[in-house]
Amino acid sequence: MKVLSAVDVAKSYGDKVALDGVNFTMNKGEIHSLLGPNGAGKTTFIKIMATLLSKDRGSVNILGYDLDSDEQQIRQILGYVGQDTERSAYARLTPMENLRFFGSLRGLNKDTIDEKIHQFSDYIDFDDHLDKQFMHLSGGQKQVVVIMRSLLHDPPIIFLDEPTKGLDPLISKKIREFLKSYTRNEGKSLLLTSHIMSEVEILSDHVSLIHGGKIQVSGSPSDLKKAVGVTDFIELDARSIPTETQQRISQLEVVVNTMEREDGFMAYGVHDVFEGTQSILEIMKEDKVKSTFRQSSVTLEDAFIHHVGKLNEGFDA
Repeated sequence: MKVLSAVDVAKSYGDKVALDGVNFTMNKGEIHSLLGPNGAGKTTFIKIMATLLSKDRGSVNILGYDLDSDEQQIRQILGYVGQDTERSAYARLTPMENLRFFGSLRGLNKDTIDEKIHQFSDYIDFDDHLDKQFMHLSGGQKQVVVIMRSLLHDPPIIFLDEPTKGLDPLISKKIREFLKSYTRNEGKSLLLTSHIMSEVEILSDHVSLIHGGKIQVSGSPSDLKKAVGVTDFIELDARSIPTETQQRISQLEVVVNTMEREDGFMAYGVHDVFEGTQSILEIMKEDKVKSTFRQSSVTLEDAFIHHVGKLNEGFDA
């Protein structure tokens, strides 16, 4: 069942095109990630879906509601977390006080709010922080409070814009585990934007690759990686290998494709890493060439480059 459908969504800021005819669908009960580098259009798209920005053209339907005519109804069924965590709560109030206040604005009674707060705290082991002032929490703890606030009214669809951006790895891991458990256990639909490949791969049922304001391709993480055509890359420092040797390696039957890395390494794609390693080492031995050698499995970044083309921007691992 589709819970969100966007057709030909476009948005420009003056002469700058942020979204260029985006088509997007999300199904019930899935975690769907928009993966792209900074400036790809992720935040603009999710803000339009959350009714925080107007689009220039296109149509959007969210759980049967039209974005243009049913804005208020859509706001009632969404949970949204943006990138303004520091300004998303009252600094001198505790998380408990903040959550009770924002829950009351949603029309929830105190018992319902407290029940939800403790439910979320159990997911993420947050009880010890509920009575501290928001201003004294760490960045990750503040983000947890903001995420909890977005879930108080039990929305069927949740939008999260870079939820772990700038956070340390441990709190990021906790937030990811919470989101995955909550979405699965409660049957929610989650739209996530991120430029962190590992986060997207861990969380996502479905990934849409966005670049230059366009969604280039969508699929499961495994399907997107399969499209690269190989399982592993054998990487050599091209700066220490003669051109003739590089050509011989590229022409090996075991080498399916080659990909140039930004750090001067040449990556040779193979289906069998052991056979590929042996064949490449034999040529290097014959040509009396030595080089720094490393191996890597295919990543979502490789899939992104395969579908989109060479990028000037990088991703976080």
